[in-house]
Formats: sequence, structure tokens, C-alpha cells
Amino acid sequence: MGKLPHAMRAAKLPLAVLPKPNPSSASASPSQSPSPPPPRPTNSRPRKTLAKVTKTLAPAATPPPVEKRPIRNSTDLAAAIRAAVDADVDAAVDLARAAAPTIPLPPQSLALLLRRLARHRSVAAARDLIAELHTPTTSPPPRSALLALSDAVCRRGEPREIAQLLPVLAEHGVKADAPVYNALMKSHIAAADPGGVLAVLRRMKDDGVEPDLVTYNTLVYGLARAGMVTKARTYLDAMAAAGHFPDVITYTSLMNGMCVKGDALGALALLEEMEAKGCEPNARTYNTLLMGLCKNKKLDKAVDVYKSMVDAEMKLEAPAYATFVRALCRAGRVPDAYEVFDYGIESKSLAQVTLYTELENSLKWLHRMKS
Repeated sequence: MGKLPHAMRAAKLPLAVLPKPNPSSASASPSQSPSPPPPRPTNSRPRKTLAKVTKTLAPAATPPPVEKRPIRNSTDLAAAIRAAVDADVDAAVDLARAAAPTIPLPPQSLALLLRRLARHRSVAAARDLIAELHTPTTSPPPRSALLALSDAVCRRGEPREIAQLLPVLAEHGVKADAPVYNALMKSHIAAADPGGVLAVLRRMKDDGVEPDLVTYNTLVYGLARAGMVTKARTYLDAMAAAGHFPDVITYTSLMNGMCVKGDALGALALLEEMEAKGCEPNARTYNTLLMGLCKNKKLDKAVDVYKSMVDAEMKLEAPAYATFVRALCRAGRVPDAYEVFDYGIESKSLAQVTLYTELENSLKWLHRMKS
């Protein structure tokens, strides 16, 4: 309910609370104006001013002074480095240098410093720190610290930095393992350098490191992505001979490369070969084929792949859905496009607005072509 008017609220008050009528004012003529009420005493200092003055006069809170504890042993040094490294890695490195050689640096602190140097500086900076604190003959750096450096450099993913890592590891007697070479290979793929990918494989074998399944999958993916499908296929037999049988990632990577090269039917045949060898395709495999067949104008085959996805209750990915719906509308198969739209909602493949927007855009294109 709404608020009562002021007069109604006053009428409901008890009589003892209502003001008594003034006889003199009652006998006054209607034309005579009542005397104005006496002015209220003014406050020379308003509340806002007082609040402002009070706020101004309040003493400012000063942060407590940072207590610098002396570094007497390795435990103190580790704590100091841990406290400083997030804000300033160079300051943390200076702490380790200043303490050496009197106070030995704990292995976990060296690992932390090498990680941060690899992430924010370079392998060269990490190598210089190792050279100052350790020598390969007298006091070699702990293996755990070098592996921490290796992990950080590989995560950074720059080919030049990973290439500089390998001699650092070799200098201190740590043999790089397959994950290091795999990271170097992936960095060349990101740089669109298939020749670098093959060079990493040769260097890996020269160093006596056996490729693993990730190595072969990375190799096949990189070569197929660069359009070297024939070369990539040769490694299917090589990896099987080494005891690493092609998996769904291997086949899907190869199918993607074949579709990019315009051989969508060859990719479809590879699906049959994959299933015949007992390797089950996943949603990414079907989405890759669906998009590739549409782009290569093999719409009937794409519809067959889509039906297999529906039977397997697999979700559509955004690129494949957009390409498929666009191809159906341009072929005049609007009811099929609506059916794909309904399945996208039913299977919760994508956000409803994304599904509708792509269908609407495709129908608008079809309307413009007909008009």
C-alpha cells in the first residue's frame, strides 16, 4: 500500500498529541496574514563541513615498517628469496649472489630463481646465474633445478630459447628427454616451420633420445598442417614399427591436413582405415571431417558424417556447425538446416544465440540470392 497523506496521518493521531487552537488566530480576519514563525538558529558549521574537517584532522594510517631480517643461514636466504622473487626477480637473484659462497643456496630456491629467469628474462640469464653459483666439476647444480629450468623454458615455447637450453643441460650432465624435444618441435609448428620440425627429429635421434607417441603425433600434426600430407603419412608405419601405434590424435591430425589439401574423400577413407584398426573416432574427428567435406563441396558425404554424429550423440563444434548450416542453406536444403539447428539445441553443443545467429545469417544470404 502507498503512504498516507500528511493530513490523514495527522487526523489519526490522538487528541493529546494534536496542537491546541490559538484563540487570537481564530478571531483574526481572513485577510490578515499570520505572523511568521521565529527563525531557526543557524549553525555556522554545517555537518558536511564538520565531517570534512574531522576527516582532514584524522591521523593518516601509515603502513608498518618492513622488517629486514638478517640472512644468517640457508633457511633465511630461502625465505628472503621467496618473499622477493614475485615483485622483483633481479632483486631475488642479487640476494643469492650476495650470500654466495658463504651461505649455500638451497636447491628449491635455485629452481625457483631459474624458473622465473626463464619466464621473465632468458636462458642466458639463467645460465649466467648457474655459472656464478656452481661449476660442473666442483659443485654441479642439482638435477631438480635444471629440470625446473627445462620445464619453464618449454612452457614459454620459443624455439630460440629451447635451442639454447639443450647445451646448458648437456654442459651439466643432464640429458634432455623427449618432452624437451617435443616442446621444441611444437614451437617450430607454431612458427610455421616444418623444416625445423624435421630438424628437431634428426637432432633428437643424434642425441640418442627415442621419440615417444607425443613426438610422432606432433610430427604428423605439424607436417599435415603445413600441407606435407604424403610425408606425414610415412610416419604412421614408422611409429607403429617403434611400438607407438597411431591413435585418434594421429588420425585426426592427418585428416585435417588432407582436408586442407582438398582431399576430403581421402580423409573419409582414412576414417574407415582408422575404424578397421580398432581406433574409435571422437567428436573432434567427426567435426574435422564434417567441415572438410563441406568446404570441398561434398555435401552428401557431410550429411552422412552428421548422421553418424547424431547416432553417437556427439556435439557440434562452432566452426563445423557454421560451415555445415551455411552449406545446407546455399544448397537450398533449408529444412535440413533447421534440423541441424534443433540438434544443436538438443545436444547443447553451443549457446542458443550462436546457433540462431548463424542460421539467421545463412537464411538472409539465401533470401538475397533469390531476390
